[in-house]
Amino acid sequence: MTRRSFLLALPQQPLFHARARLVVVPVQVSDRAGKPVAGLQAADFILRDNAVLSPFTLEDVNAPLSLLLAVETDGASAAALDKLRKSAAIFEPLIAGHDGQIGLLAYDNDVRTLAPLRQNSTLFDTQIKILRPRGTAGKLHDAVHESVRLLQEQPPERRRVLIFVGESKDLGSQTRLDQAVTAAQAANVTIYPVTYSRTTTAFTSREPVNATSSQSVDILAALRELGRLGQANSAAELAQHTGGLVTSFTRQRGLESALQRVGEDLHSQYVLTFEPKSARPGEYHQLQVLLRNRMEYSVRHRPGYWIEAESAGL
Repeated sequence: MTRRSFLLALPQQPLFHARARLVVVPVQVSDRAGKPVAGLQAADFILRDNAVLSPFTLEDVNAPLSLLLAVETDGASAAALDKLRKSAAIFEPLIAGHDGQIGLLAYDNDVRTLAPLRQNSTLFDTQIKILRPRGTAGKLHDAVHESVRLLQEQPPERRRVLIFVGESKDLGSQTRLDQAVTAAQAANVTIYPVTYSRTTTAFTSREPVNATSSQSVDILAALRELGRLGQANSAAELAQHTGGLVTSFTRQRGLESALQRVGEDLHSQYVLTFEPKSARPGEYHQLQVLLRNRMEYSVRHRPGYWIEAESAGL
């Protein structure tokens, strides 16, 4: 599906109540080697909202961060969860900075909040270390929808971030992909998928696997994995349409590298904020961020956002 056809498929009525409209646009600027570029000023940026030049504020790079981690915990996630537990200490540096918050959700047949957003990470640390597989579904879209609802309760000036660790495909959600994207865009949430293949990740696990369990790696599991490849790549769409970044892993070192990449991205962003001149509920706005006289650099940001509609909530 192309970006244009995907956007045309989005519903015209986002799922959340209207609030004071402050649009937050995290922007990543990279050089030709892919390294973050520091030291740019507001005068270096041009922002267009629906093709119209828009005044904006370049916020302090240390703007408070509210970060939710959503983890797939279905029955085939044992190997990935083992790696995640061993990498739990990496999340503390991800939220380093003034007034940072972190929280934890798990999703399989349902979505559960294990640690609400808090500045104190004690409960988060405890819960991530006891994650275990359960269930048969991986309701990614429902997890995104619930995460957005929780993040939307935070003040609008905070950077709202969702990291999910799981497969790139959804399995069993009631929420559609376009609904999840719409909700995230309306609430200024940036999504960073950290994905894996249940088959290849399981092969790299050092934990013994019971050959009679549903977690065993066999030919049938591999065939099921191939069948899932035909489904929509939710991870790529969620990242692309919210300005995030997809990373993936197979081994322990790969997971740690992926999380460090996300942390580097979060803490090297430029954050532009503005209030739209036109804000009709249910309206989609295209965004364009450019650099003045900096053609050697590349810019990544979300392609647009929805004006929240005064419709029924969850």
